[in-house]
Amino acid sequence: MIYNVSGLLSGKPGESRQHEIENERLTFGHGGQGQKRSSFTQISGPVRMMKTDRTVLVTADIEAVTHASCSRCLEPATVNVSVALEEEFIPKNADLMGGRKDRSQDEDGFYDPALFIDEQNFLDLREVLGQALTGATQIAPLCKDDCLGICPVCTVNRNEIQCTCAQNSIDPRWEALAGLMVEGAESSG
Repeated sequence: MIYNVSGLLSGKPGESRQHEIENERLTFGHGGQGQKRSSFTQISGPVRMMKTDRTVLVTADIEAVTHASCSRCLEPATVNVSVALEEEFIPKNADLMGGRKDRSQDEDGFYDPALFIDEQNFLDLREVLGQALTGATQIAPLCKDDCLGICPVCTVNRNEIQCTCAQNSIDPRWEALAGLMVEGAESSG
């Protein structure tokens, strides 16, 4: 996911290149002080790079797979992640872009080292793609859409064992509302 864009940088604005990411892997994050490392596999999708007057615009439609724990039953879950990426990368070699302006910051003073094309004209998508995939990952992944989860009373995995705890026990604070449901069903019938 590192591309040499020197030919694109020396071209005219509007020129573009197509690339394809096929079945790549990416581990993202540093794993230090409370930061979790994310691992993505089967990363695939088209990548388009277009030269603008000052930058290289990268657009991509990426699909990937990550593994997590199901938020209901805590069993392993395979999670599909899709992301539409659109970012502008700034070359450090300003002379290839027809100018010598210092491009370490844009007009707003924004500085993101992940959005730079290095001095050797290599554009590295790994950091930006890792951020995008991590941001698009579900907060509460499920092992399957109809996961029954863990019984809050007897703590069995209800996908594997059918318990009767949840059907028989109603929290006393909700009993009045349960009565309203019964009355509503009787009046509509």
